[in-house]
Amino acid sequence: MAAIIHRCACGHPDSFHTLNGMEDTSPCQMDRCGCTDRDPGSPELIPTWRSDSPLQQTKPDPELLAPGTLDRPGVGTLCDCEDCWALYRRETAAAAA
Repeated sequence: MAAIIHRCACGHPDSFHTLNGMEDTSPCQMDRCGCTDRDPGSPELIPTWRSDSPLQQTKPDPELLAPGTLDRPGVGTLCDCEDCWALYRRETAAAAA
């Protein structure tokens, strides 16, 4: 699979910053990252990998996950903002051409 994510200014996926219920986000969950609040950039496409068994080598999985997909690629719930949908439409149109 491939996923569309936003990266925070710290470089980690913005899903590493969880919402705390007060319209704010928690510090980055990556060890030793000093980022205290989510600051997402433009959406980007990242590759994901799969293996048919724990003993086989991983390989790229080209399926593109739709924005809003819940936790399939292991990066949390994918964003479903309009920018993510626009990138998804561009990528799926290019693949169909």
